[in-house]
Order: sequence, then C-alpha cells, then structure tokens
Amino acid sequence: MALFGNNKETKEEKAARKERELLEKYGLENLTDPQDIESVRKIVSELTGTGLMEAGITFGGGNEKDILKTQLYYQRSILEQNFILIRQLDRISSLLEKNSK
Repeated sequence: MALFGNNKETKEEKAARKERELLEKYGLENLTDPQDIESVRKIVSELTGTGLMEAGITFGGGNEKDILKTQLYYQRSILEQNFILIRQLDRISSLLEKNSK
C-alpha cells in the first residue's frame, strides 16, 4: 500500500498543465494554433529572464551590458508578438476571402 506517488504527475501532464495555466493567465486559452502557443511560450520565457535582470539593474548590480541584454529580450518578445499578429491577420484574411466568394 503506497502512500506517496499515486497522484504524481508525469512530465507530459505537468508540461500540459503549465501550458494551460500560462495561456489562462494571459487570457489566451482559446489559442489553437501550435505556432501561436509556442510563440507565447517564447515571449513569457524572454520576459521572465528580463524580470530577473531588471532586479539586478534596479539594485545597482547592472552595468551597460546588462541593460542592453534586457533591451534585447524585450525586442525579441515584441518580434515574436508581431509574428503572432501576422499569422492571425493571415488567417482572418483567408476566412474573409472564403466568405466573400
């Protein structure tokens, strides 16, 4: 009779749960395109890194190199967001073309 380990999540289940929580946190639980979901994951990953760097910069531990690195993270996140928008606009355009015929 095992008391521990019966309710343990597998790695896949844990990853799926974290992905759902992440999408829900930002109101994106209706995303279905795997590319969009991956882009959101990348954005969060980039911004999580900047949060740690900003703390060091705020407390005087940051130098110009750290500041530039943080700016790079923000730029990559914006770029990733732009790709999401481009894909979604393309889908909208395709749907409009189908409906107009």
